[in-house]
Parts: sequence; structure tokens; C-alpha cells
Amino acid sequence: MSNLEALRLGMVGEGPRAGWRETIGARVAEVEPGHAVVELDVHAGHRHEGGIVQGGVITQIADAAMGMALMTRQPDGQSNTTVELKVNFLRPVVEGRLRALGRVVEIRKTLLFAEADVLDERGRLVARASSTCLALETDLWRPR
Repeated sequence: MSNLEALRLGMVGEGPRAGWRETIGARVAEVEPGHAVVELDVHAGHRHEGGIVQGGVITQIADAAMGMALMTRQPDGQSNTTVELKVNFLRPVVEGRLRALGRVVEIRKTLLFAEADVLDERGRLVARASSTCLALETDLWRPR
């Protein structure tokens, strides 16, 4: 099974378990070669004491979208892990649906580069992220 096929199975709950998505309520909305979208319907559990969605929640969906986008272009049996991550937050979020759109920038032998835009439900840019990831040889699709 290809990485792309396995990620698509994850969209319908049949792929490998992703506990982080269950914890925050995120879902994979789209997966295409070089591109992935992770969505999150914001609720009170995502907000900090000031009433704004905590930056780590936004970072989490951006990081996931970038990693999945990279996986779609990696050889089967490979995955990746983030070694560097940068996020710029452009506007606060209190409620609504967030969409993290991850895209591949470049893939090299061991280092992979991706970007993501996080948009609110009105299509406004909430955050922009970039990451450097390390390619890993793994067998992700076996039960653990």
C-alpha cells in the first residue's frame, strides 16, 4: 500500500490510528500528491485563558498537514518527523473551522521541506508555517 493510499484510508477512519487527531478533534479533509488539508472545528477546549485558540493547536494542524503532504511524495515505507518548525500567527481565532493547507516545497534524500497556510472559515490567513523534516524508514501501516 502506498503512503497516499494509507493516508486516504485515514480520512475515513480505516488507516493507522492518530491519537493526536482524536484528542483535539482534527480530521484529514484532503490528501493529494504533494498536498494535504487538515481541518479543525474550534471549541472552548482549544482556547487559552484569554479566550483565543492556543497557538500550539494551530501549530499542530499545520505541522500535520505539512508532514502528510511530504509523505505523499516520499517512497512507500518512508515517513518523516519534524526537525525544525517556524510559525507566524497573523490573526487571532476564537471560533469556527480552521483549515491547514500543507504543500511540498522540496524533497531531498534525507531532508524534506514543506509549507502550510492555516485559514479561517472566511478564507482569511490565520498563520503561515514552514518546516524541515527528516526522512525516516518505517513500516507505518502495521498495527502497533
